[in-house]
Amino acid sequence: MNVKVTGVVPLRWLAKMSSRWMLMPAQLQVSLHAVRRPGAFLARNTEMLALACWTAVWFLILAPAGGIAWKFFVQGSLLLFTGHDGASAHPAGLHIYANYPQLQIGPAAFGAAQVIRHLGPDQGLVLAQLIMTAMGLLALYAIRRLAVTVRPELSGRAATRWTFLGGGALFVIAWAELAVAYGHLDDAIALLAAVLAVCAAAGRRPVLTGLLVGLGADAKPWALIFLPILLLAAGVDIAGSCLPLRQRARAIAIAAAAAAAAIAAAWLPFFVADPHTVTATRYAIANLPDSALRALGVHTPHTPSWDRAAQVATGCVLGGMAIWRGRWPAVILLAVGARIALDPAAHGYYTAGVMLGALAWDLLGARWPVPLWSILSFCALNLVPLVTADAHLRGIARLSLVIAFTLVILAGPARWYWSPPGRPAAFRRAAQARSARPP
Repeated sequence: MNVKVTGVVPLRWLAKMSSRWMLMPAQLQVSLHAVRRPGAFLARNTEMLALACWTAVWFLILAPAGGIAWKFFVQGSLLLFTGHDGASAHPAGLHIYANYPQLQIGPAAFGAAQVIRHLGPDQGLVLAQLIMTAMGLLALYAIRRLAVTVRPELSGRAATRWTFLGGGALFVIAWAELAVAYGHLDDAIALLAAVLAVCAAAGRRPVLTGLLVGLGADAKPWALIFLPILLLAAGVDIAGSCLPLRQRARAIAIAAAAAAAAIAAAWLPFFVADPHTVTATRYAIANLPDSALRALGVHTPHTPSWDRAAQVATGCVLGGMAIWRGRWPAVILLAVGARIALDPAAHGYYTAGVMLGALAWDLLGARWPVPLWSILSFCALNLVPLVTADAHLRGIARLSLVIAFTLVILAGPARWYWSPPGRPAAFRRAAQARSARPP
């Protein structure tokens, strides 16, 4: 737009635009400055650019033989939105989960797949892989922004940069397996929604927090393990000041209502149309020899009837304990850990959730940023299967990892971990007293 600064009208226009600029959100102002000064933008985002290049490398490696699970999204979206897939005999539509319980994918993921599969070759597979890869980079960016926003002292530190770069590089490998090799859109949505929900909670946006938690469950039922994030909707142990109890309760109630509304909107039509939809919640898969569930001592050939509920309950309890202990950055890691420990399968794409939670904890939870749990998680979940064919040892490694980071995070002394500056002094003293108590 070309405007001559002469006369009264242009001056008024400039004054109006200046006032609007001053009212713009800080993030938008930074973005506009970045457009005008690309060199400064690149300098501030060197690690993200490096991780984007690293992501491209793994995309090129895995894409040619990737998309192992995309066929289930194509089949499910056809059954849900057209009522048939050309081969199945049973009615679908709102009866899809009652008649095809093996499709353990939420309606939100099927809705996204329905759009994507019309937008590219191979039923949209390549586009889906690109979108899911971008979702992984968005999750990385969100975690970094959350870290420097909640802990401003981390900004510009070499330890922060190297932790983000090292942990992020390991995360990219795991995410590429989920997004490119397998093509699990539902898991990608669930994990990204969890990260963004924590970011929304940090900004004290309870409605958005609840909607994102609900979206995760709408994409993948196991994402109910992220329900404890709702407890952060009031900025619990995030912001520098503490809200009064009534305001905290109100924010949590709003977030919970938003999550319930999102979940009901997606799932209730299926239960109303066909009460047998509940059978999908009891669908059993094989209990693999290298699963953590077998290492835990459960040797039934298929999923125990109590297992799915136990995953959600354990994830919620551990997440709630982390928040109560003031260690909220571990909420994603502990929730996904509960899933890993109690799941009868041991698929490679499960690793992405652990790596995402480990990176968040390494950056935000530890007093000094070190990619400790990112490295340990990658070794236990990715390297151990490469060095041993013993299924029992693999299961032991998976279970040991979860037990280790759960105990260290929840039972470790307060001096090991970061504590928000605005945390009530009495609460901080109580935590230190518990840590100093003899065993």
